[in-house]
Amino acid sequence: MESGKEAAANAGASARAGMEKTRAAVQGKVDKAAAYTTGHREAAVVNKEAAEVKKQQRIRAAEEEKQRAMRDHAAAKERASGEETEDRNGGHSPAPAGGHGE
Repeated sequence: MESGKEAAANAGASARAGMEKTRAAVQGKVDKAAAYTTGHREAAVVNKEAAEVKKQQRIRAAEEEKQRAMRDHAAAKERASGEETEDRNGGHSPAPAGGHGE
């Protein structure tokens, strides 16, 4: 059951990152188009490059956020699985392998 929840959460994180990447791409195009309205060729080139850098930063940030969310989901699943194991063993961890009182 937990893996289904994790998969759904990861799908949500991926969708959010995809939307943010799309927004960044569209905003980058708007910024590049606006760069040419300055009337100065040199300024337009600088503004275009700045728009590209800003777009790449937003895309990178969205991907990092997605990866962080996926790590958090995996960690939450591990914690839940550990609690489940503890409950089945009466609050104790399983005996070590070959454990004859060694």
